[in-house]
Amino acid sequence: MPSICPVCNGMQNLGTPCPRCSKSMEDYGQLHSLLAPYAPYEEDELLQQSNDSVYEGYCQHLACCPHCNFSMPVKVSLVPGTSTVGPTP
Repeated sequence: MPSICPVCNGMQNLGTPCPRCSKSMEDYGQLHSLLAPYAPYEEDELLQQSNDSVYEGYCQHLACCPHCNFSMPVKVSLVPGTSTVGPTP
């Protein structure tokens, strides 16, 4: 069974407190989506199959605090499952 990100698939919230002000941070999506060229139908599995990935087993998100404007990357552990996002076959 493939591994999926529970945050990307709506199974849980990011739930990260801001290290500066302790308020709840907002999820701004996958970090690689913000840094890479726009490709809405790109297969996420291709990224997960990379053996040289520093974040193997994780989906990296960008968390931003709406109160103090601090932002940071957050690693979310992947879980076994089938993706609920993207095109359906």
